[in-house]
Amino acid sequence: MAITFKLPKIDNDSALLLNTPVAATDVVLATGLLSIKDESGSVALTIKASDLINFNYDAYAAGTANIVDVDLTGVTMVANGVYTLTIYAPYVQNFFGGGQESGAIYQTRTYTVSLGGTIAVPPTAQDLRDAFVTRINADVNAYFSAAGVAGDIVRITADNAGFGPLTIEAPAGSTVTDNVAWVSPVGSSDEVLQYIPNAALVSGTYNRYVITYRKFIRHNIVNGLQVAKPVQAIVYLKSTDAGTAATVTKLTSILNGSYATVADYLGCPAV
Repeated sequence: MAITFKLPKIDNDSALLLNTPVAATDVVLATGLLSIKDESGSVALTIKASDLINFNYDAYAAGTANIVDVDLTGVTMVANGVYTLTIYAPYVQNFFGGGQESGAIYQTRTYTVSLGGTIAVPPTAQDLRDAFVTRINADVNAYFSAAGVAGDIVRITADNAGFGPLTIEAPAGSTVTDNVAWVSPVGSSDEVLQYIPNAALVSGTYNRYVITYRKFIRHNIVNGLQVAKPVQAIVYLKSTDAGTAATVTKLTSILNGSYATVADYLGCPAV
């Protein structure tokens, strides 16, 4: 079985990529019109400054896998009691045939243990910790691992940052806290190819803009009528290129309204 992940898809109208961005020519604001070129050297995105709504910028990040501590100290221990621990991650996929055609979702894992047999009476929270660690690490289909930590803590570590933040339902009396917070991956080659199939990638690391703006589309209620629809464009910049830092500075200043050349906001585009 192949366990992988799929982060939530950005609802986009268009996407473009620049492997060698040049701030002076690839991102231009003139007469109130923002133009951004793509890797072909052609203008791929044109937006009136007055139609910009908001934007989000994220530099490339490999992401950080979530690590969660489950402290069992406060659990009421009962001889031969049954205890359950459930672990969930939002972006996990499991393809039972090893392929990707089924899109099978395989997210929640539940572990049930009973403290009887050779375990002393009454059992301790450490006994419960060790039972959960053994059960979790014996699960060949788990997308995380577990370790016993001093203080009756089960430390659960996701195998991949792409699986998302772990949600854990623990026995009553437990305390669940992040040991290492989850950080979402941004700008991997797999992500770029999701939005720009067959893109000519020269690096696996890209910074990402998501720009929201008003796009006018025709509506047939009245002949010639147009309505404004909020849409999103994704712009990827190769994170390691020498021109990226200047391009990010310029594009961000245009989008947040701090661009130094104020005159470029004036007037309207010739159509």
